[in-house]
Amino acid sequence: MTSFTFIGMAGSGKSTLGRALSKKIKESFVDTDILIETKFKQSLEELKNSKGYKFVRLAEEGVILNLKNDVSIISTGGSAIYSEKSMNHLKEFSKIIYISVPLNIIKNRIGGGQKRGLAVPEGTSIEDAFNERKPMYEKWAQITIDGTLSVDELVNLIISKN
Repeated sequence: MTSFTFIGMAGSGKSTLGRALSKKIKESFVDTDILIETKFKQSLEELKNSKGYKFVRLAEEGVILNLKNDVSIISTGGSAIYSEKSMNHLKEFSKIIYISVPLNIIKNRIGGGQKRGLAVPEGTSIEDAFNERKPMYEKWAQITIDGTLSVDELVNLIISKN
């Protein structure tokens, strides 16, 4: 069984797709955002506000580097791609799948994004984050999928590709 790691912007559907795929193929699922929130007993937004966005990125790197190949499906936070160490670690045991979603749909899904714990400097817009991250997602992606498709279509697409 190949492991899968989902990368993409907040609102691209990483957690939703990860849970749906996990249920369909009956394999383990981990959401790195939840691992961080559990470890620090705070929401990502609270962590970002109290310790800064760089702390959230480092926390994510820490939880990713602790993942092993016994996890089949991994949903990362949107900023996982800033850590070369994290991405290289994930590539060792999983296929990196980028869920590509147009900016207008991301904005509709997450609204202002303020409550999403977006690990970006204060004053960074969703557009700025999207434009900065898109080439990084593309760089790390081994497979790119169209996040505008339905969850069922995406689950079936991933299963058919593997």
